[in-house]
Amino acid sequence: MNERRGLMDAFHDLLKAIRLLKQQQPTIAPLGMLAAISRHQPAGSCHMKELAAEHALDPSTVSRAVAGLVRDGLVLRVADPSDGRASTLQLTDRGITVLDEVRGHYEQQIAAALRDWTPEEITTLTTSLNRFANDLILEASR
Repeated sequence: MNERRGLMDAFHDLLKAIRLLKQQQPTIAPLGMLAAISRHQPAGSCHMKELAAEHALDPSTVSRAVAGLVRDGLVLRVADPSDGRASTLQLTDRGITVLDEVRGHYEQQIAAALRDWTPEEITTLTTSLNRFANDLILEASR
């Protein structure tokens, strides 16, 4: 049980570090939503239902977040040519710029935190975090 307690403490510390990192770079938009829309480009665009599934969020939550992104000029709603009732989402040039700036800030902070790590340690961390996240998602969906 001590191992699990240590893991829970480490997980708590990681979440705290992420919150502190986010506080250093206040954004005008939900970075996760912008990044998710960006992952669907250059193929074009994505639907809100795809964002909801990717983020494991209720569609109404995604709809409110997207409305803010549209209002701030970061995302465009475009009529879906295959379904007139639906719209797809695309990043605007401003949305791409904001996403690039925020990602750059986070990458600098993470690079600074990892400056004394070996490439092997970074690879091990990446592999372990990916495995942990996937296993946790799998467990939560049961």
